Amino acid sequence: MKEGNVRLNQDIAALKSKISALKETNELLKMELIDTQTLLEKYKLIADFAHDWEMWFDPDGHLKYVSPSFQNLSGYAAEELISQPGLLKQLIFPDDMDDYRTFIRDSINFVTIRQSLKFRILTRTKQIRWCEIKCRAVYNKRGKYLGQRASVNDITRLMQALGEIKSLTDGRDYEALVKQKYIRELESKDRELVSYLMSLSQKNETLQYIRRVIEKQLAECVPSDVAKFTDIIQKIDGTLFSSESWNGFTLHFEKVHPGFFERLSIAFPGLTSKDKKLCAYLRLQLATKEIATLLNITPQSAEISRVRLRKKLGLTRAVNLVEYLLKV
Repeated sequence: MKEGNVRLNQDIAALKSKISALKETNELLKMELIDTQTLLEKYKLIADFAHDWEMWFDPDGHLKYVSPSFQNLSGYAAEELISQPGLLKQLIFPDDMDDYRTFIRDSINFVTIRQSLKFRILTRTKQIRWCEIKCRAVYNKRGKYLGQRASVNDITRLMQALGEIKSLTDGRDYEALVKQKYIRELESKDRELVSYLMSLSQKNETLQYIRRVIEKQLAECVPSDVAKFTDIIQKIDGTLFSSESWNGFTLHFEKVHPGFFERLSIAFPGLTSKDKKLCAYLRLQLATKEIATLLNITPQSAEISRVRLRKKLGLTRAVNLVEYLLKV
C-alpha cells in the first residue's frame, strides 16, 4: 500500500512538473508573439513611408508585408501582390524569374552566396524597370528567427548611366516590343472570354425562348398540367439567374485582368454587383444586345444601365465609358 502511495505521489509530482513546464512554454510563446507583433508594427511604421519597395517574408517564405511604395514602382497596389500570388509571374521579367525565386529562397534558408540581386520587372503599363534587392534576417528580442526583410531599389537610371542599358531609345524600343506582345496575349485571352460569354448568351436566349413558349401554353393547358409547367419555368429562372455562370466568368476574367473588380470597388464603393457585371462586359467591348441577354434585361434597359453607370463613375459626356474602363 505504501509503495502504491509513493508511486502515486511521484506521478503527481511529475505531472505538476510537466504542467509547470507547459505554463512556462505558453508564457514564453505569448511573449514571443507580443515581441513579434511589436517588431512588425514598428517595421510597418517605418516601411510605410520608405522610398524603396519593402517586403517581409516569414521563415516559410510566405510574403507577409509589402510597403505602399511598391505601387509607385510597379503600378500595382501592395495588397494585390499579397492577395494574388499569380501577380509575381506577371511582374518579374521572365528571364529573371528563376534567379529571383532562388535568391529569396536561399536568403530565407541562409544558403545564399550573393549579397544582392539585380533583376527586371514589368510595370502595370509594361515598362521595364531595373531593380536591386537586398535581404536581411530579422530576429526578435529573444533571438528567434522571424524571416527576411527585403529592400528593393529602382536602379534603372543607374544601369543606363553604367551603359548596361545601351540607350534610352533601345530601352523604349524593347519596352514597346514587350508591350505589343502583352497586348496580343491580352487580346487573345479577351477573345476567349468573349467566346465564353457568347455561348452563355446563346444559352440564355434559348432558355428565354423556351420560357415564353411555356408561358403561352400555361394559358391553354388543363389545370393538372399547370404545376408541371410552373415547375419547369422556375427551373429555367433558376438557371438564368444562377450565380455559378457569373462566378466562373469572374474567375477567368480576374486571371486576364487581375485586380479589376478590386480597383473598381476601392474607387467606387457604391457600385452594385450588377454594376460590376456591366463594367466587365463593357471592358470586353460587348454590344448592347449581348449585354442585355447576359443580364436578362431588354436592350433599352441595358442602355439605361449604361447611363446610370456613367453617373456613378462621375463621367462627363466628353469621356468615353468603354475607353475609361479599359484603363481601370
